[in-house]
Amino acid sequence: MPAATPPQAILVIPLRYIGDTILTVPLIRNLKRLFPEAQIDVLCSKTAAPLLEPCPYIRSVIVEPKGAVALWRLLKAGQYSHVYNLRKSVTTALVCKLAGIPLVVGYDKQRFPFGYKRWGLFLDAKARYPSLKTEVPQALSHLSLLSATGLQPADDYLELWTTEADQQKIEDILPENGVDPHQPMAVLHAASASHGKQIELEKFTEGLQKLHQAGYQLIATGTRSDYPLYHTLAESTGLPLRNLAGKTSLRETVALYQRIRFLLTVDSSPIHLGAAAGVPNIVGVFGPTNHRQWGPHNTQTHFRPVFQDLPCRPCYAKVCAHNNCKVLLSGTQIAQAVAALA
Repeated sequence: MPAATPPQAILVIPLRYIGDTILTVPLIRNLKRLFPEAQIDVLCSKTAAPLLEPCPYIRSVIVEPKGAVALWRLLKAGQYSHVYNLRKSVTTALVCKLAGIPLVVGYDKQRFPFGYKRWGLFLDAKARYPSLKTEVPQALSHLSLLSATGLQPADDYLELWTTEADQQKIEDILPENGVDPHQPMAVLHAASASHGKQIELEKFTEGLQKLHQAGYQLIATGTRSDYPLYHTLAESTGLPLRNLAGKTSLRETVALYQRIRFLLTVDSSPIHLGAAAGVPNIVGVFGPTNHRQWGPHNTQTHFRPVFQDLPCRPCYAKVCAHNNCKVLLSGTQIAQAVAALA
């Protein structure tokens, strides 16, 4: 239940990945609405932290320290009365209690050396972590942590922020790379940090051809290590794919996505970047994961998921004997989804 007196300091601990951090924004915003006088900090990975630096709802973004002792010291120094811990980690929950946090809220499903158990240890309030086959978007599941303490969210939309410098960088980089910012643009993001979500790059060719035929300028985004992959794809297909991989920061990528009309991507953080940026049309290509749970959460976005409907899917297996969810997925499927929206 909510504390009798409003909290003065709240810490939110998202999952470490970029997409997971974006999906935490509705929770952060609703906490600020419910407790307008409270100071809210967010504990982020170094990679995801820049996304929340311009966030108007928080006091500070704290880059996660290494080790349980360093985390304990941080919690003690912050004098937090509430911690909303989105990680399925019994260690994090324990450190919060050892630091004397009065109210620790988290998910019941926690990771142990021998797997996951629904024990909810060291939590004062807990929400049920969704099953693999849930039809609830993950952003809404995170808001259930409010309900666990008797609070009700007012909204659930995604949002992100950029600076004038981020916007100016995109204004400069587009014409430098042969892109007319006044003509329709489509982005391909076909890479993921998770090997289990990777789809063969060649399978996106038909979809890119559809977009090119529809009059879209083609742009690729990703990290510096993705640049050679897109370069090879452009050379092998002859498509005018403008390769911006490694040329934009996270927030600059948001600024770019705010200008585009189409996003073709694997199931990874760009889906959520695109939803938060308001991209009108998104095609998401899914391997083993649940497209209902991890699709773009934006009611204004036209979304087409591409996936293989298999009895073993969804799953989160790190090792699979066949990988049929990706092997059987075809470039024609992707192209048909693109054509439906282009």
